[in-house]
Formats: sequence, C-alpha cells, structure tokens
Amino acid sequence: MKQDKNTRYYNQILSYLFSGKTYTVKQLADGMGLSEKTIRTKTDQLNDWMKSNGLGSITKKQGQGIWLDCNKEQLCALKETFSDHSNVDLSADLENRNRQLTGKLLKLKPGEIITLQQLADSLYLSPPTVASMLKKISPWFETRHLQITSVRNKGICVAGDEYNYRVAIKDYILYMMPDIMEALLGTYAPGIDAGRIRKIIVNAENAWRIELADVSFNMVWIMICLSLSRGYSGALGHFPPGEEEEVQHYNEYSFAQSIYQRIESEYGISIHSDDVSLLSMLLLSARKIEGFSGMEDGESAKKYDEDLREFVKLVIETIDSVLDVDLSLDDILFDSLLSHMRSAIFRMKYSTTNSDSISKYVKQEYKQTFLATWSTSNLFEEYYGVQVTEDELAGIALYIQASLIRLNRERPFKALMVSRQGLASSQLMMELIKYSIPEISEIRAVSHHDFKLSQYGSMDLIISTVPLSDTDSRIVRISDRMSEENIDVIRRKVKEIRKSIPVSDFQFHSLCHQLFEIDLIFFRPSVKEKGELLRLMVRKLEEKGDVTRKYLESVFDREKATTTSIGHGIAIPHGNMMEVNESRIAVAILDSPIEWAGDLVDVVFLLSVKMTSQYEIKRTKQFYKDFLLLTENEKNMESLKKLNSPLEVYQYFIR
Repeated sequence: MKQDKNTRYYNQILSYLFSGKTYTVKQLADGMGLSEKTIRTKTDQLNDWMKSNGLGSITKKQGQGIWLDCNKEQLCALKETFSDHSNVDLSADLENRNRQLTGKLLKLKPGEIITLQQLADSLYLSPPTVASMLKKISPWFETRHLQITSVRNKGICVAGDEYNYRVAIKDYILYMMPDIMEALLGTYAPGIDAGRIRKIIVNAENAWRIELADVSFNMVWIMICLSLSRGYSGALGHFPPGEEEEVQHYNEYSFAQSIYQRIESEYGISIHSDDVSLLSMLLLSARKIEGFSGMEDGESAKKYDEDLREFVKLVIETIDSVLDVDLSLDDILFDSLLSHMRSAIFRMKYSTTNSDSISKYVKQEYKQTFLATWSTSNLFEEYYGVQVTEDELAGIALYIQASLIRLNRERPFKALMVSRQGLASSQLMMELIKYSIPEISEIRAVSHHDFKLSQYGSMDLIISTVPLSDTDSRIVRISDRMSEENIDVIRRKVKEIRKSIPVSDFQFHSLCHQLFEIDLIFFRPSVKEKGELLRLMVRKLEEKGDVTRKYLESVFDREKATTTSIGHGIAIPHGNMMEVNESRIAVAILDSPIEWAGDLVDVVFLLSVKMTSQYEIKRTKQFYKDFLLLTENEKNMESLKKLNSPLEVYQYFIR
C-alpha cells in the first residue's frame, strides 16, 4: 500500500491489534493522538480494505471494544503488507510522544516561535491533542526554569535564558534518551565531532588525576558539545550577583578552564568566559569517583570549607539526637558527608537535576534513617538558602545507614552456631554469615553434644544445623551446607527478633505538647486532592496568626522542589521557616487516601516550625525523634487511625 498519512494511521491501528488484545476506541484515540471520530472512520476504512482483500476483518462490539478477527495465514499477509507491525503498549506510546514533543521544543532557540499546527504536523497529531500534551510536559520545563508560553496570534515559544536551555537539553539527552545519547548529540550539537571532544575530556581527567562518575562525565561531554555548537556570544544568564566570581576560587573552575584551553588550542577558537563558569558550576555539583585533592587557596573557598565542616557536624549532631545514637566519632561518615555535601549543595543551589531516584528504595528499606535525615531539611534552608530534595536526603541517609551498620558491629548482635561439623566447616559457615549479615559480627560455635540452652541466655540468636528439642524463639534451623536460602532464613530471623523487642506506648515528649492544638487537627476533612488539603490547613494557621500570608506559597514551592511523602501513607509538608510566627504542627487524618506525587497518603503532618533559638532547635529535634517512634511502629499508626475525633487525636499525642 502507498505510504501516505492514511496508511500510517492503518499501521498504527494494526500495531495495537496485532497484539491480540481488545481495545476501546478511546484507548486507540488516546494512544494515537487522534479524535475518537477519526479512529472510527479509519477503522471502518481499514476493515473494508481487509475484507475486500480476503485478509479477515476488524470486529467491533458495543461495551467490549475492537479486535482483529483473522486466521494465521491472513495475519502473516497483513504483517507483510504493513511495515509497522510491532506490538505497542499504549502508555509507553503516549510517553514516547511526550518525549518527542519535548525534544522538538528544545530544538527551538530561546524565544523562537512555532505554531501549534506546525508541531501537530511534525508529530502527525491534531492541534488539540498537542495542546493537551503541552500541558502535561510543562512541569518538566518549569522545574528547569523554562516556560512554554503562548504568543497571541503567532504560536508558542519556550522562554528562558541560555543557561537553563542548555541544562534542559542536557537533562533530556542524559535522562530521557540515554540509549541514543551520541545520536542526539549530532541533533542538538550539529557539526561537532563528539568523539574528539570525548578524548579531550578524558585526557584532561588523566592530567588532573581525577575520575568523574559516568553520569557526570556524560554531563560534561554534552554541555561542552552544546557550548561549541550553539555559539552563544552573549551572557548565559542565571548567575546570581557575585556567584560567578565565587566559583573561580575552586579547583573545578581551573579544571573547566583546562578543558576549554585544550579545545581552544585544538580547534583554534575562543571560548566565552560564561561557558567556563557554567561548566565549573556543574562540575561543583558532579559526582566524582576520584575527586580533586582540595580547594584552591582563595579565602572565599577556605571560608566555605570551614563553614561546611561545621554544617556537616551540625547535620550529624541533629540526626544523632533523633536516632538517639552517637555517630560523632565516625571519621568515615564525616569525611564522606563532607565530600558529598559540597557537591550536593551546589546541585541544589544551581538547580541541577539528580536522576538517581533512590528515595523510594531508601524510604522503604531504611525508613527510620530517612526520617531522621529529613529532620535536617530546615538546616539547608537556614544555612544555604536551598530546598533540599528528597533524593538528596536519601543519599545522605545512605551514608548514615552505613555508619549505623559500623556502629552495630561495635555493639554486636551475638549469635551461637550449634553444629555436628568440625571446626573448619563451622568457621567457614560463620564467616559467610558475618559477611552476608552485617548485624551479626560476633558468632561462636558449639558442638551439638555440648549444647545446653540454659548456658546461653545472653545470646541474641541461636543458629542450628541439627534438630533441637527446645522451642526457644531465638533458634533458627538451617541445613549443614551454606546457601543463599540459609542466609535469607537467618536474615529474616534477625529482623523478627529485632521487631519482637518491646515498644513502649507512644506519646510525644512534653517539650512538643505546645506544638499541637485541637483546632489544628483536621479529622477526616472532605478534600479530594493535595492542594485543597494544604490550603485548608494553612488557612487555619493564618487565621490563628501562626504563619504569614506568604507561607502557603512557600509550602507549594517545597512541593514543586520535591515530594514530601515519606512512604507508608504519610506526608510531612512544610514551608519557609521565615514565614512562621509561632511554631505549630497541623495534622490531618484522612478517611480515604489522596494522591501525593505518585504516592497515596492518608496521614499528613504540616510542619510550621522555627529554629531560631536553642529552645526551638531542641524542641524540633525532639519532635522528629518522637515522630519516628510514632510512624515506624505499625501498631501506633493503626491506633492513631482508629481514633474518632480531633480531641482523641490531641489526647493521644500529649497523654
């Protein structure tokens, strides 16, 4: 068949139907970006053609949908006739179209106008469909400080400065389309020998004896190709007053200079100073496997380093007080956080995107550690004026968790192995157990004939390769040959024993009692979405004079920066402490969960707290400490949700 527009539509319809599934007209319309009327027309046309050529038919049934009705021979003939016969996932197809639209917009120059019809024609879609897609992808641009703007009687454009444009293109290539990164470099940086640029960066790495993590190396590679291709001679924008001079004090700036000097020498061109500043800012936020030896001798850099050391100490101290542990002597933790924080703060300061997306994993696996780390979020705002993202907090939480494992080794989980095997076999098994389960760092062996349970009351865990007549809850039975299955059995037993440690009845410390008030407890409010709930809660705080009128805006700014859902149906939104008059915590217990940045949430603690005095700092730390006890225990949360009134919730908190 001739490859005209109609044939493309027939191809797409058959792409879905070849899967053997049944689709509704609406599903096909949404997937193809066409109207339902068009789908019905094209399906009828295709059906007539199939029947006239003896290739089966398309069956339609009211209330069921559309499917392909043909035998194997007819199916093979159809697939030979139509070129595009891959099975298509509707949701994946829609996501792919959004990516295509994003990519087309990024090909425009800042402020360049394109009509909706031109975009629609380039994607083989209708203008209304493209208009709907633009709404869906707008948040992606907004987080990168770009705006999709309508220009009356002309079309649309992407408004923003060159710096943010380049960052957006980098993010698009690096995170949306990583599998075809080199091909896209040819699209967005035409005429540039990307392979040649790559060698220059590698040579600079070797000369400086540093090694960038892969994602950071690719970031540098893309940004340099863009700077050479786009040929922008004016100011890039984005640099706050004094910031451009500040970055010049760091080794990252000198490293960026060295890369561009090599390029200038090899290409015989001149590089704008803004390009060097932009690259150095991104390098400051980059992840490095082998980092720079230290900062330059500039006073600004020295002062920054001194302040950062004190900040890291404060972060560790805050988490210590929440978890009720002492990690202050862990030099590995301090040095690791110092290195991590330096790049993390620059990432947040210059709005560079972190794509690791580890927060869901960390919230699920290390809930207590993540919540304790969350208690430091206000410190980032107070000391550096940045809103710490959920992924950055998750990264810090992993360093804390590693430190806790080291601490547990110093306070060992004591285990005993009962075995009929010889010493050599037993020692091998014990070392494998300690290697696989860090909580167990002290383990000893005893022969079966020597074992008497009464002699080992101090043991946390008893691992036996032989049947024991005792019914002690500490005993776990494994086979006499170590395997992954045995390791899993022991690991589950360790978790079971830790969970069995009695937990006292929950209550907030008396320090926290004045944070709560009955009229700030919203019991089963009639709200359908997050924004409605936040407005309701903040409005009450405003009426009481606890926050300023700007507080709500700062809460929504926080929600745009990162989700405040912490998993397990709980969210802890908060705003700028500078807009807080009196520290208060509003609480909402919902009858039905609402969507919260991809999660479902039915318990919300809106934190409006200040940390401008030692008393307020102490009280806020105590709240987070108690909050951990409340939320980490399922029975506590079940008890909270079973209460029947705001008064009962209030009494539950302050009893």
